[in-house]
Amino acid sequence: MRFTAVLISFFILLCPVRSLWAQLSPGDLHRSHAFLEGVENCTQCHESGRGLSTEKCLGCHAVLKRQIKQGKGLHRGKAFKKCATCHVEHHGRDFDLVYWKGGQENFDHDQTGYMLEGAHARAQCRDCHKSDHIRGPTRDEIIKAKKEPDHTFLGLKTNCLSCHTDEHRGQMDKKCLTCHTYEKWKPAPGFDHNKTRYPLTGQHKLQECAACHKTVTDNKFPKDKSYIKFSGLPFPACISCHRDEHNNRFGKNCRTCHNTSGWQNYKKKNFNHDKTRFPLKGQHAQLECEACHKPGKPLKIKRFQKCMDCHRDAHKAQFVHTKSGPACENCHTVKGFSPADFSVDQHQKGNFPLEGAHLAVPCIMCHKKALISGRTRTMQFRFKDTRCITCHEDIHRGAVNSFLKRVSTQTGEKGCRHCHNVQDWSRVSYNHDDTEFPLEGKHTQTACISCHSEQEHGKTYWHFDGVERRCQSCHKDEHNGQFGNRQGETVCATCHTPRGWTALRFDHNKNSRFKLEGAHKNVECGQCHKTIVVAGKKTTRFKPLDTRCVACHG
Repeated sequence: MRFTAVLISFFILLCPVRSLWAQLSPGDLHRSHAFLEGVENCTQCHESGRGLSTEKCLGCHAVLKRQIKQGKGLHRGKAFKKCATCHVEHHGRDFDLVYWKGGQENFDHDQTGYMLEGAHARAQCRDCHKSDHIRGPTRDEIIKAKKEPDHTFLGLKTNCLSCHTDEHRGQMDKKCLTCHTYEKWKPAPGFDHNKTRYPLTGQHKLQECAACHKTVTDNKFPKDKSYIKFSGLPFPACISCHRDEHNNRFGKNCRTCHNTSGWQNYKKKNFNHDKTRFPLKGQHAQLECEACHKPGKPLKIKRFQKCMDCHRDAHKAQFVHTKSGPACENCHTVKGFSPADFSVDQHQKGNFPLEGAHLAVPCIMCHKKALISGRTRTMQFRFKDTRCITCHEDIHRGAVNSFLKRVSTQTGEKGCRHCHNVQDWSRVSYNHDDTEFPLEGKHTQTACISCHSEQEHGKTYWHFDGVERRCQSCHKDEHNGQFGNRQGETVCATCHTPRGWTALRFDHNKNSRFKLEGAHKNVECGQCHKTIVVAGKKTTRFKPLDTRCVACHG
């Protein structure tokens, strides 16, 4: 053996470096990795004895590493953790580094976390994945990493304006899908003019959009040199658009007498509603007369003192405390129904004071729409109980009750709060020593989900009841049944401890039929216990072994 090693070393010294590299390298690197060519650079990507290192790859590919850390993109999934699965090197300078299983055209884009819909599903890959759509620091990082922006599939953002020009020039919310769809730009089915600050009524409904929203030319983009003016239009007063036929003789508030149903539908007298028993304030001042004074009905309204005289009870009697009905003014004002003036201090006086993380939860997360009293759906404010499970999913799937029977209840806590708190759900206060399996050694460093989880219908659930405590229920038998008893169980604790796999309590002189004496004490274990293949798997053979001298010494 020593002579062979010396002979090989002598041969290496005699060979030229280029010839030696040809013997060691499986082939030329791709042109993007050509700067890593040479035997002295092997460890830039490979680990000694372990092949290609994913961590070393990510050391250069910073954009991809950040995506994985943020849990975004294709490589966040387990199927794409190993780079060599899809990216194969040493096949030449121009060999395509990306292996597309089933072909690039059949790639399932849903795996990236961004599903292609509508027109996006019909687009070619490079319609989106191109240099023009990669901007800012990410583009600089890609170029710095010696990658060509037109060849990468990284760096794109998922917001519409990262690829499309802003046809509204910042006038609208950047969430384009509020009005538009993936299928096509026009029409915009999500747009409702009545949800703007200027709902269309009367004759305004019959006007063409272009009558008010003019086209402005700004030459901002080569293919889009103009845009339609939507915001910043003067509309509070009629004279912003219409000529004052009275030349300001009756003031600028045309609505005192006129309405949008038609210019001729005017009131003969200048009417001041503030002189009535119901002065118009807040949102009431913005209403058309017809909203309260219905056509064909008397102008004088008998009942108007309470909100419920005109408005329906949106809460379906959840706040009725007196015979006269709910007091809407306790939470709302004439400025608008939403947002309500109900404060956190008021909430603290109710049946469920807000604590911890609950203080940061938006109202709508708990007070969702529900069927109240078997009638129409509306926001729910009254609940039968305030247990955690009323709002939160039972991730233990009903096992928590039987689970609590086995744990200490000295604190008096019940339900979810026995282990969890309202500050942080993931911060669990639980003593595993109260169970039949106290944690020792490496087990104290193991994440709970590693043992207490099960898969059902593709979803991971926590599992506490009936968890196996035998070693082989979690760990695979590295010895392939060599130490199994008559029942087929392997008692790992005979040799191993929870402190670690290599922390052995095995004593060859006590636990085996062959005591190590004399020169046998200095023999490496592997000299006698060879590696064999059992059922297609490599393992170390411990038993049965022939203990006769002739079995080893010939």
